[in-house]
Amino acid sequence: MSSLTTEAAQSVSAGTLFTSNSEQRGKTFRIAAGVLVIIYICVQAFQNYVFSAFGVPANAGEELLQGAASLHVTRSTLMLISIFALIFMWWVICVQGIRRNSFLALIAFFGFFMFGMFEVALRSVELFWTQIQLPAEYLKATGPLVHAAILDKFTTFQSIQGALYFPLMFGPFLAYFAVFFLFPSSPRIHRALKFTIAFAAARTGMRLLGYAGIHLVNDATYMKFYFAMVLIEYLPRAYWLFRVKDDDF
Repeated sequence: MSSLTTEAAQSVSAGTLFTSNSEQRGKTFRIAAGVLVIIYICVQAFQNYVFSAFGVPANAGEELLQGAASLHVTRSTLMLISIFALIFMWWVICVQGIRRNSFLALIAFFGFFMFGMFEVALRSVELFWTQIQLPAEYLKATGPLVHAAILDKFTTFQSIQGALYFPLMFGPFLAYFAVFFLFPSSPRIHRALKFTIAFAAARTGMRLLGYAGIHLVNDATYMKFYFAMVLIEYLPRAYWLFRVKDDDF
């Protein structure tokens, strides 16, 4: 009898230790994701500074050469790396809700992962081809026909990039709805996350309407307030990652 009691106590102790370790890992992942969100905001702040420092280019040639400037190359490199941080952030968020509804969590992460892969592909081409290779070829070229051919490649990529942004945005647009319904409104800490998700869905939906010819906001106004929207969307998300606890799920 004493042996059975000892085994039961050891089993309970092991289970408690496992739960404690699992909760600690969850907290560690959430804090890591929160830190990455803050770093991402800093990268966006740097990008905002770079765009304001250079201003709007007068033509395609000036835009091509601006992209080759060290500040722009640094900006693009940081943004490319940041996409992996965002994928990790969404993985952490989705994993927190997988116990509530594994289907919604998996659908959400699939949408965010699709967004991440599109972004990595486009930003890689943008950085290594349009900001490094094409400007170098443009500066070495001697004839106007060669310059025109290089600029044609540059503008063609921009057109393809704009078209690919539809599936890039549509994936996370659906994922936002999955995450919104994945977490309850109680405890109140979840409202911070749900607010950022609702805001992101509205912002993305507004941009998607542009593909149907419905422009609620022109591009110049959108870009003017882009960094402010980044702050509205990501600061509460970082707050949620830092403050939410395992007991809240």
